[in-house]
Amino acid sequence: MKFSAVLLIVPEDDENRAVDIVKRAGATGITILKGKGLRHNDRKTFLGLGLERKESLLLCVVEKQLAMRILRTVKNELKMDLPGGGLAFSLPLDSVVGIGLAQIQAFQREVADDL
Repeated sequence: MKFSAVLLIVPEDDENRAVDIVKRAGATGITILKGKGLRHNDRKTFLGLGLERKESLLLCVVEKQLAMRILRTVKNELKMDLPGGGLAFSLPLDSVVGIGLAQIQAFQREVADDL
């Protein structure tokens, strides 16, 4: 079985919705990291306070075929084509340890549903 890492960078306000969408699309586990986003223009301040947008980075390791399903789903449901909608991408993984049999079986069921 081949795996991919799926990463989503979404506005912090959309975090819970993104988690629900990714789970519905087949992810069995998600790691969430917090961060601040800077855009292509200079860092803006108001009275010395930064105006960076708070963002959440969601990371999940899934069976390779599920990665595209997740990306399509979040693109459509989170309106990622619109400015400020977020960013999502996947990376192939050559080696993975720590995925249990139950997760592998869940991935196999999800992939079988697509056939």
